[in-house]
Amino acid sequence: MEGTSTGNAMTEIALALAMAFFSIMVLTMISMGVAEDKTPAAAGVLLAPPAADAKAAALKPRTGDVIVVYYNGRFYNQNLKPLDPSSIKASGRVLLALSPALPMSEAVSVRAQINISNLIVSTLDSRWLKTLEGMTNVQ
Repeated sequence: MEGTSTGNAMTEIALALAMAFFSIMVLTMISMGVAEDKTPAAAGVLLAPPAADAKAAALKPRTGDVIVVYYNGRFYNQNLKPLDPSSIKASGRVLLALSPALPMSEAVSVRAQINISNLIVSTLDSRWLKTLEGMTNVQ
């Protein structure tokens, strides 16, 4: 006669090992949670306004505003003359207008080049883009 106790013991050991492996896996997954990042998000500056403020999103320049245009890797002032971003001094708002096709990584790096606290980032409309394209084709 064959004893059945050895088969049961092996089953019990396999079950205990499986439970131990599962417990270690769960503990590992919990301990690998993402730590909270304390650095401010630079991309937060480029967020669109909430849907309730959609009408207010049309930005109207004020008298003391400084308009800076970034197109094809160059900065321009409101008269489309070349501009050095480090020379921008303004007591009021600075409006930075970017091409809507500009990649987000480049937009964030352009934003970082202008060291102004009251900076508003916007996109260029079709009239600005047409003028800028005509200007770069002439050069």
